[in-house]
Formats: sequence, C-alpha cells, structure tokens
Amino acid sequence: MSLPRLDLYALTHHAATWPLPGKVLLGCALAGLALVVGNSVVLAPSRERLQVLQAQEVALQQALAQKADLASSLERRSHEAQALRARVGGLFRQLSAESDMPGLLEDIDRLAAGNGLLVDGVKVLDEQPQPFYIEAPVQIGVVGTYHDLATFVSGLGGLARIVTVHDLALASDGALLRLELLAKTYRRLSPHGEPGPVTQWGPRFAYNAASLRDPFQPPALQVEYAPGKPAPAPDLSRQRGLLESLPIEHFEMVGTLSRGTQRFVLLRAASSVHRVAIGDYLGPNHGRVTAIHDGHVELAELFPDEQGAWLQRSRTLVLNVNS
Repeated sequence: MSLPRLDLYALTHHAATWPLPGKVLLGCALAGLALVVGNSVVLAPSRERLQVLQAQEVALQQALAQKADLASSLERRSHEAQALRARVGGLFRQLSAESDMPGLLEDIDRLAAGNGLLVDGVKVLDEQPQPFYIEAPVQIGVVGTYHDLATFVSGLGGLARIVTVHDLALASDGALLRLELLAKTYRRLSPHGEPGPVTQWGPRFAYNAASLRDPFQPPALQVEYAPGKPAPAPDLSRQRGLLESLPIEHFEMVGTLSRGTQRFVLLRAASSVHRVAIGDYLGPNHGRVTAIHDGHVELAELFPDEQGAWLQRSRTLVLNVNS
C-alpha cells in the first residue's frame, strides 16, 4: 500500500477556498517563517553592531571621566610643576661655577680628624660632564672604628655643598676597619648666571651611635659610644710622646700594676708592653688616661669639629682576658 503524493501546487492553488482555521494556520506559519528568516538575515548583524557600539560607549564614558578628573587637576599640577621647576633651577644656580675641590678636601680632612679617623688615601678623579652639570669625583680611603666611619659618612651628607657618596666598601685592617668610598660634588656647566635662592632642606639624617652595637666586634667587647662634648683646645705646641704616634686601636690592655698608692695599666702595642699612669698621653688625638680599673681603662680624646672648635670624647680599652 503506497501513501498518496502531496501536491503542494494544488494545495496552495485552492487556498482561497480553505476554511477559516486553515487560512489562519497558514498565515501563522508564513509569519513565523518570515520572522525566523528576518531575524537571522537582518536583525542578527544589527544586534551584534549594537553590542559593539554599547561597549565602545562604556569605554568612551570611562575615558571621559578620567580626562575630566585630569582637567580638573590641571591647574594644580601646573602650579606644582612651576614650583618644582623653580626649585630645580635654584638648586642648579646654587652649584658653584668653578671647581671647589680644595674646599671639599679640607672638609674631608676636618671630618676625618673630628671622628678620629686616619685618612689613608685621597685620589681626585677626572671630572665627568653630565647633561646639566659636571661631576667632580674623589676616591677616599679612611681607617677607623665602625661607629666613627658611619659618623664620617653621615657628616659628608651634611656638608654645606652638595656631596653624594657611592661605592662604599668595608674591609678589615687589623683591629680597625678600612672604608673605601667615592664622593662626588657638583658644579654648573656655565660659569654665568645669578646665584639661586638658598633652598630650605628637610631634616638630614645624622648617624647616632648611642645604643647601637658595632657589628664587627663580639658582644663581650662592645663599649658604649659617647658623642663629643665641648672642651678647651689642647696645647698644640706640646712635644708629643712616643705612645702618641700609635692609634688607640693598636693598644691592647693586658693587665694592671700597683706601686704603693699609684696604679698603672699595662698596654701592649707593636709587641711591646708599656706602663701607663693616669694623666699620661696616649694616641694621636691628644688622649689622656682618666681612670684605671681592673677590667678596663678610660681615656679622654680631643677632636676638632667641623667649625674648628674642640670636642672631648671618652673611650674605653677593655682587658684582653686571653693575654
């Protein structure tokens, strides 16, 4: 048994004679077909373009908000830039137009002497031209204790001229430390121009060794570091003794000795033992023994400060229990 063949032409040719429900059903089918075809062919690309445009609108609104904020702060930023430009110009005009290396070397020598350091070497290097200024570098080698070296570096940063410190290197030098560093001062490219206004600097860092330990000494040998206090100038015409030619750090306390009511401390230096009493001079910094105890000896040394005044600072030598 075969199914009857569907004749679409005959079916649609006589659609006008269809009953009303058939006509409604056919109309709905045609409308649905038109809706599907129209949505896929016409509306889908338009919908995609609409989504892209909506995303662009959001991005443009965000950019507009950012530029509005920038525009509202433009005047403030302009004032800040002008102030910064004026300050930088003032700093450059404060730089010396001529080389001031002799003055820097004097400051270095004064700082080293004021902190009980031995200047082991100073080498002035070639000047280095930069786009807006000229660097004048100098290689410095100093020998001393840890706290004295740290105070020396801090003092370089506090000089009246602009000095920066680079390439620090510490090395052991017997009982002391040797510090190698590169210090740079600066001058203007052009010798012309009016001096700039004095710039108000913020509070500078000043090294304070109080309550800090020396990381290069064992805890048992740590002594309190006392800052200097004003003192009368020493007698520079006095003839120096033999023990004043050696740095304090070369002395080692090995014991004490009593003779009647007088007490002495025994100090070893350069394979020799020396007997020193209270009031005797010791070391290159006008040091004098002020007190002798069983476990340590106290000294007072004199140093010139940056202004040429004299400061007194206490030092302590601890008994070497292994001697």
